Amino acid sequence: MSDTDHRAITARYLLAGGLAAPLFVVVALVESALRAGYVWQDRFVSELSLGDSGWIQVTNFLVTGVCLLAFAAGLRRVLPTGKGRRAAPVLAAVCGAGLIVAGLFTMDPSPGYPVGGTVPAHPTVHGQIHGYAPFAVFLSLAALSFVLARRFAGEAAPRVWMWYSIATGILVPATFMAGAATYDFVTQTGHNHGVWQRISLAIGFAWLGVLAVRLMREHAGSRRETPSPVAGGVKPNR
Repeated sequence: MSDTDHRAITARYLLAGGLAAPLFVVVALVESALRAGYVWQDRFVSELSLGDSGWIQVTNFLVTGVCLLAFAAGLRRVLPTGKGRRAAPVLAAVCGAGLIVAGLFTMDPSPGYPVGGTVPAHPTVHGQIHGYAPFAVFLSLAALSFVLARRFAGEAAPRVWMWYSIATGILVPATFMAGAATYDFVTQTGHNHGVWQRISLAIGFAWLGVLAVRLMREHAGSRRETPSPVAGGVKPNR
């Protein structure tokens, strides 16, 4: 494979990450607003996978997950050396795999949604599997933020990306847990957990999308200049 082909494939992998973040958030927000009987403030995003239109959110999970797997491959190519070169691609892949699992194994119906749905007396196997998927997604995303924050710490001041990544790594699990705290897992009801979950998604996926854009720009710019040794191959902000 020629260097040109290799670079083109890498650019596509990074672009997949740049598209995955806004794709997932936009589809989920639009579906939340349009779905009959769905009160988004008090419903998890995963509940959009239920009902006659559930295939839309299922597809959203699967496509976004595949895009993040491609992004993980892109990270491996553009971070060949330095801190996080091994952990970053793995964590991005775990995040993508978690989304794919969430799509393949839908959650069980919950009280009040979908309208007319039957809540099982006991959680089904696929519902239980789905229940663990969000933890993989949110925790791997937070861990990825911290891993790259350590890498960006080697950049020249002002270390904007280091602090942005640290803030993301803190806020993503904090807002996720805030949502869990407002939800009763026994009665499967609660208030405003949907708000907190969407805040967590918006924070984490916004960081992921902007990161992909940064890496795409650096990858394109490396054709014209030698990569800086600062931070293990990641050039400083300009």
